[in-house]
Amino acid sequence: MKKKISKYFDFNQHHKINNVSFSDYNGWNSLLVVKFSMEKNNFIDDEKVNEQYPELQRKQKIFVITKGQIKLDFEKEIFTMSEYDSVDFIRGDEKYKIQSSENSTIYMVSAKDLGPEEDKPIFFNFKKNIVSKNLWGGKIISRPYEGKGITLVLFDLKKGFEFEDKGHANEQITWLISGEMNFYANKEHKTLNSDLGVDIGPFHVHGGVSKGAIGFDVFFPKRREVSYKN
Repeated sequence: MKKKISKYFDFNQHHKINNVSFSDYNGWNSLLVVKFSMEKNNFIDDEKVNEQYPELQRKQKIFVITKGQIKLDFEKEIFTMSEYDSVDFIRGDEKYKIQSSENSTIYMVSAKDLGPEEDKPIFFNFKKNIVSKNLWGGKIISRPYEGKGITLVLFDLKKGFEFEDKGHANEQITWLISGEMNFYANKEHKTLNSDLGVDIGPFHVHGGVSKGAIGFDVFFPKRREVSYKN
């Protein structure tokens, strides 16, 4: 079992599936975040993902496109997906193929300790379908997606936004897709950017000051507060 500590991590340790570069981070409470960097006309599919992450078979997986455009082949249909388009494969055993129409970046989030669920996939766009919420005051817009077992939040921080959170039992992994933020977790300070993220330990005080940033928080178990429901 991993120690329940706050830890910074980077997305620069690349591996390959076919010709697709990817990097990942495994959290202390079984959360997993994977960043796929796909050049045009490359692909990944369920077989390759399951081969790389066998512990995630039949576990919920949420895919989010943050750059470029992809075609998702699922149940004999082709879905064209671009920035902030997302799919939540709730069962985790769906058959799919993701092919990049241009250079693209995709994130996958899951957790090894998720229980089995039975439901159809959910397609959504964080900007178009998730209502924005002011969770921390006027300098941040949050768009929380409540999955079956995971909460995934897209946030947009204005320059100068400052906060401090006294901590919570949920594991929280935070990473940016653009901009920077001076951050601290359990008194360790770093600058978050699109390469460096943070995994926050249980009930660890954390916070920081934004230089202007867009990114994601993922929580497991999911947040139960009304403010995180959408």
